[in-house]
Parts: sequence; C-alpha cells; structure tokens
Amino acid sequence: MNLGGGSAGSSLAASLSQSKQYSILVLEAGGAPSPIHSLPTIAFTQTNDPAIDWRYMTVPQKQAAFGLNNNTVRWPTGKVLGGSSQLNAMMYLRGNVQGFDEVAAKTGDSRWKTANILKYYKGLENYDGWFSKNDHGSGGPINVERPVLSKFTENIMKAGEELGYRIRDPNENGPYTEGFSKMDLHLHNGRRSDAFHEFLRPAMQTNRNLIVRKFSRVTRILINSDSEAYAVEYLRHGRRFIAKANMDIILSSGGIRSAQLLLLSGIGPKEHLREHGIRTIMNLPVGQKLKDKYGALVGPFLVSEGQSTVLDRDWILPDLFRWISTGTGPVRTSLSEGTWAIVTEEARKRGKVTKPDIHAYVLSISFPEEARYVLQNTFNFKPETYDFLSRASNMDSFFQLVTLNAPDGYGKLRLRDADPLSDPVLDPQYLEHEGDSRALLEGVKFAVKIVENTTAMQKIDGRLMPEHFPGCEKFEFKSDQYFECIMRHTTLTAFKYAGANPIGKGLSDPDAVVDSHLRVLGIKRLRVVDGSIIQLHHSSMNDVTCRMIGQFAADIIRDDWKLS
Repeated sequence: MNLGGGSAGSSLAASLSQSKQYSILVLEAGGAPSPIHSLPTIAFTQTNDPAIDWRYMTVPQKQAAFGLNNNTVRWPTGKVLGGSSQLNAMMYLRGNVQGFDEVAAKTGDSRWKTANILKYYKGLENYDGWFSKNDHGSGGPINVERPVLSKFTENIMKAGEELGYRIRDPNENGPYTEGFSKMDLHLHNGRRSDAFHEFLRPAMQTNRNLIVRKFSRVTRILINSDSEAYAVEYLRHGRRFIAKANMDIILSSGGIRSAQLLLLSGIGPKEHLREHGIRTIMNLPVGQKLKDKYGALVGPFLVSEGQSTVLDRDWILPDLFRWISTGTGPVRTSLSEGTWAIVTEEARKRGKVTKPDIHAYVLSISFPEEARYVLQNTFNFKPETYDFLSRASNMDSFFQLVTLNAPDGYGKLRLRDADPLSDPVLDPQYLEHEGDSRALLEGVKFAVKIVENTTAMQKIDGRLMPEHFPGCEKFEFKSDQYFECIMRHTTLTAFKYAGANPIGKGLSDPDAVVDSHLRVLGIKRLRVVDGSIIQLHHSSMNDVTCRMIGQFAADIIRDDWKLS
C-alpha cells in the first residue's frame, strides 16, 4: 500500500507494479493534473490553488521574511497525482550526489554509496540537455531538454568565467563543485515532464495489479499490539474507509505530510504526542530536524533592451499556438535561465570546502501589475514588497534567488492538534543560525558582483535597480547592512523541504527515524519513501532525487521480500 502519488510515490508504485506477485494500492489526496500543467511557464501561478496545493504556511519567522505578510512563508506542496512535479519550475538538478556517501557511512549500508546511486539517476534519464551525454543516461522515463533562454544568460556565463569559475554541468558525475551553468529542464517535446506522466499513468494503463484511488486523504496508520502496521484510515468524498495491507505500508506523502501522518499515528517524540492526547507507540525524533533550502530574492537587475524576457513584448498569442502544435518557441521555458554555486569564505573558515554552500537560480521572472493578485498570493508578499518588485516588470530585467545549499540551522515540524485535517506547525527558523546568515550575505553580495563588476554584464548595462527596498531605507544603498536587510525581507523557500524523517543506522542513532531499508524504526511493515528521509546531504533534495529514491526503494523492497 503506497500512501501518496507524488514524485517518489509515482516512481515507486510504477516500479513495484512490474511484478504480478502482488497488488498495489495508491491512495492520493488529490486528483489528476489538468492539461494546463504541461505549460512550462504556468508553474508560478498554480501554487496556492487548493485543488492541487496543500497550501502550507510557516509560522511567523523571527529573523526573516519581513517583506512577507505576517513574516510567514508559503511552502507549496503538490496535492495531485505527480505531486510537486506539477508545481515546480522543472529545473533538472541532482544536487550534491556525493552526499550519499555520507548516508552509506552513517548507516553502514554500501548500497547508498554514490557510485551505486548514480546508476539509478542515469537509468532514469533520457538526456538531451546543454551538456555532454557522457555523464547522463538515455532511454529512461525522465526527459531532460534545453529550454529557450534569454540573451543575457550567455553574459551571465561569461561573467562567471571572468570571476574565475568554470562553466560546468551541475549534474556531472564527479564531485559537486563551484561553477556556472545553463539550466536544463524536465521537458518532453517542450512540455512539463512530470512524475505522473513519466511513471504512474503508463503503469496504470498496462498493470492491472496497480490500483490508484484519487481524492483519498489518509488520516492515520493503524498499528497493532505487536508494533506492526496493518491498515490505514482514509477519507474519500466525506466517507471514512479502512484499507488493510498484507505486505508493507509505504509512506510517500512528501517532506511534510509523511511526518505529520507518523505523528498522528503515535510515532514521534513522546512529550509532543502527549500534549495532544496521542498514545505513543514509538518514541522517535519525527520532525525534530526539519530542513529547507531557502534564501533571498535579489533584484530586480536591469539590462539593456532585448536582453531579457518582457512578457507583454515577447510573448504573443501565436507563440502559445506554436507551442501547442510543436512544443517550440519562447513559451518553452520556465523562466529559469541558469544557476551558479560557490563556496563562501564563511564555509572556508569552518573547513567546509568540499562542496558549495551557496546555490543561486537566475530567473527572468517579472511581477506585472495585472498579475498582482495571483503572484502576491503565491509568494505572500506584502503590498509594498510587490510594488517594489513590479517596478521593472515592463523593462528588461531579472532576479536571482540566492539560497543556502545545506544550511546548518534546523527547524521543527509539529502537530497543531490531534485533528488529521489540521495543517502541521512548520517552523524552519530561517536565518536564526549566525553562520547561515553570514554565508547568505556573502551570496547576496556575490550575486550583485556578477552583474556590476564584470565586463560581460557591463556590456549589456547590467545593474541593480537603483532604488531602496521598502523597510531598508535607513541603510546606505549596497552596504552590507542594506544587503542583510534585503535578505531578511525577501526570504523565500526553494521548495526543498526535507529531513523530517531522517535515515540513520538504527535505534542507537538519536536522529534516525528510518533505517537504510527505509523501515520506520521499531515498527514492522512500515516504510517511508520520499524526500523526508534526506538530511545530511540536503543539497541533493531535488525532484529528480525523489523520483530516484522511488526506484531505489523498489529494489530494496523486492530484495527484502525476496520478490522478482
């Protein structure tokens, strides 16, 4: 029984259903995706739609998100077949795959070593991106293609070279290094390549042993006196059902929901469960080390005319018809132009020099007045924040989302109450760790340096818009205090919530919730297969990693049950 049809769940269910020795039930809280989701540029407008998004919100942040309403950050999370692969910006990034060696070392399970994990990544790929195919696979279900990029992207790449960084494939098989890259996207013939269409739908069409039940919201896992998970409760169209499992119950409900379901079922910190009148079945640190990849939206940066994407000028109705008929043209983009990663001086001081601690996304997004209602709600911006960001909407401009690749600080996921229909309490504790704050400030300053201190960007008149951000007027423009003020105002998530159910060695590991077989510690026949298990190597927490985990877990489960 698979609880969730998102990125990991779709991949897992499709793989397991290849064997006819058993049947698989997938319970998905949402429905099927709309055809409109295949349009790459629709991503930013689909979040916050209650039909497909859980619409999670953080608690008010003490040190960040000052430019957002109530200092709270929206955490978009897919509630639809395909999960968050229907909502994200489709960036194809494996992240720090070498981090899996840390998992192998911690668990003592060599299957988690990078060399083995890479086989799964490459086996999934059908690569036709910007870089050499030698580091990638072909013929797999995940299609990777080149999007249409704005002209200024080439200047960003040259600026990186000027500053001493190489242009490199961010998904190359060697060590995860500093560098600049054009963006590859999850695209298939110019359309969104999501987990539902890649994995689950083809399996549903051919494998009769796969049953997918939509609009089925799981509320609790039932566990007997022998600490064995045997069934789940779920709600469907207002009615309560119980589904029993003869083999494993597998939580693939995502970085937030899987942890919430464990807590509701009596698996978690006993003191917290006692607060809500929930009987503790297994005392585990569920939700105690929540991580998110987050950062600051920096910009707008202005460039000369014709260099960026201005929607009213560059996208016209015939372009949409062209995309519908051929998958080509300017609409073939998610407005994600490129990416760069660096090791900050802050990281070097602490001896962390083997992998970049800052990772940025170059985005040609704009905030036009006519889209205010949708985008202001999508990001939860205060009106004055949106006013500032929108001033460049009719000019050639771009933004950079500068993020902490693997922040040192942790947050917490807790229950609001014992009601399974309540949202959990999410406190990522953004920028409360001093080292994270210093590193992000370096990253923000570097983003400005790329634009204002390189010949390549000066050739196209690159510059930070010369206006003070609202709330930061008392600081000298472009001073360290000013940039710190900005990063504490424009704090946003990069949609990489993880670590709520960390993988570890076993009950002797105080941080672990699951073992290397992804079995919940102390509970029989219950596993977690999604991004919530990732913690040590958080910078690899990307959508493709969730899909990879689904394939990898399917092999683990087959081995454990001695199935073909």
